[in-house]
Amino acid sequence: MQSTRPSTHIRLQRQPYYAAGTWGYTVLRTVYTPESDALFPAAIERLKRYVHYLCHHFRFPAYGPLCEREKVDFAEPSEELFRRFYVDVVEDREGLGHLDSGGNSPERFTAIAAYFRQWLGGVDMGDSSEKEPRFRSCLVIDSESLALLAAMSDELPPLRCATSRQEKVDRVGVGDEAWLWLLEVRYMGQPDLHRHDPYPGWLRVRPSGIRASWFTQLALNDTDHWFCLWHDEQPEGSGIYYHSLDGL
Repeated sequence: MQSTRPSTHIRLQRQPYYAAGTWGYTVLRTVYTPESDALFPAAIERLKRYVHYLCHHFRFPAYGPLCEREKVDFAEPSEELFRRFYVDVVEDREGLGHLDSGGNSPERFTAIAAYFRQWLGGVDMGDSSEKEPRFRSCLVIDSESLALLAAMSDELPPLRCATSRQEKVDRVGVGDEAWLWLLEVRYMGQPDLHRHDPYPGWLRVRPSGIRASWFTQLALNDTDHWFCLWHDEQPEGSGIYYHSLDGL
């Protein structure tokens, strides 16, 4: 017999968490000078243009006739990928300005990581704090990286097949003269993981590595272990690490 009791089922609709449905990092700005006030907004827009190009770059594999046969003319998936790219910039002269100097010192990056953790305390992370790369890592633009970003060319290669091997090689390295700091903040907070690897948890990432690093972290976070990004020390013995695509 069916009950005539009115239904008490309530449909719960969860509010989206911060930056839901997007990918990308929070950028902490540590440089605050009159010159940087002019350069910084332009550098962020230039970085976005390079990410847009790199979202489409993989539609054109190889070069010459092989590329013409295998290229992907349908651009909408790449365009949607870029549309979901979101960079949030945190500007705090008082809280971050004193951390622009200090080079590669652990004290400097430990302090920046602590600032990021505190900033996250005011963000609705929902249930995604453990897996969302945006909440585990951040980017830092300091005076050195800002100068390199500002010097990047405004011109990008055309989105078409390269006609020669050399043209293809030149495109692969587009934007690689610039970099930003990437802090794997959650990894930095796990000292037991560093016993067999001197990598401290912060490295330099080139524009071409922003997408790769984010989605690599997303994939690694689906495991039951703590992993860090692939990295190379350059030059050897310097203590400065760069994000490496070799392991992808």
